[in-house]
Amino acid sequence: MMHVTNVVRYILVFIVNLLLLLFLHSYFNMVVLVVLIVLPFCSVFAAFMAARYMTVEISGGIGDTETDEPFPVNIILGNRSVFPVMNVDIDIHMENCLFGISGDHRLSVPSYVRAANVVSYEISESFVGVLTVSVKRIYVTDWLGFIRIKKTSDAVKEIEVFPGGEIEVEPDMTTLAGGMSEAEETRHKGNDFSEVVDIREYQPGDKLQNIHWKLSAGRDELMVKERESMSSDLIIICVELSDDEKHVLNDILKAAYGLGKYLLLAGVPFSMYYWSVNRDDMIETVIENNGDMHEWMEGVFYEIPYPEYRLGFDMMQKLLDSDRKIFTVTAADDIDGEQVFTYGDCVKGYISE
Repeated sequence: MMHVTNVVRYILVFIVNLLLLLFLHSYFNMVVLVVLIVLPFCSVFAAFMAARYMTVEISGGIGDTETDEPFPVNIILGNRSVFPVMNVDIDIHMENCLFGISGDHRLSVPSYVRAANVVSYEISESFVGVLTVSVKRIYVTDWLGFIRIKKTSDAVKEIEVFPGGEIEVEPDMTTLAGGMSEAEETRHKGNDFSEVVDIREYQPGDKLQNIHWKLSAGRDELMVKERESMSSDLIIICVELSDDEKHVLNDILKAAYGLGKYLLLAGVPFSMYYWSVNRDDMIETVIENNGDMHEWMEGVFYEIPYPEYRLGFDMMQKLLDSDRKIFTVTAADDIDGEQVFTYGDCVKGYISE
């Protein structure tokens, strides 16, 4: 892309200097004229060479980033050439795919000779999900501002954003207890939500909490308790992944996350369900600890929201035994059952048959 205005100005300066040379016959004007002739070629050549050897990387971000919590992101502009550039425009694109929200920002920085220019700035995200920060193109402007060279880039950084702050979700435990079986009530103060059905040798990926330490010490090798989930005895929590123009899904996920943390702290066993549009199936996750809650939320980040407020609940009723109660976290108002908590302006928790 050529900046015509800058070219015209340069031509005018050249003409003025040429006229002065013709009238004054000055050696100074002669030198300036030569410089004015050579400089544009040097400027354009340097810009092309610098753009050819220019790279962009994105680093930074922190683990377990929370909503509305500022976190640093570093844009690293590298230049392996011997030509400096005073003005490089970096187009930064940010997107939360779960909600379809995106935004763009242009960063203008210099590029140094055989060095990297690291620009650090803070970002915060109000919505849960995977925030993708990417640079798809940069623009290198030559010294005189004659041309602007576009260079593509594939730099990308994904940052997972989880619900943050104190999410106060305290359901009516008296009502909630009605959804628990007798087996749950005898166990709900314990920490084990599954039964041991076998003992085998340790395999990479097994949880440390399942290692049978006493038996391992006697056999001089790690042995693992193989468990079978007692999901039929767990409280069933159905989380609607419904969204609208106000992005109510953000509050639904915050409420579900806060509810899960509350139940874990209370020692109540439960499992989380949601209807997956991607897989056309109901996805179940047995939650035994904060790590399981974290993994469950990560899985939701890559799902596709649906517009119906009670699609997950309706599918749950079709797939579930008729005698089980469902704890639903939703923005719908037409769920049959008893309301046990509210969160924000629209999200509610129901216990229903």
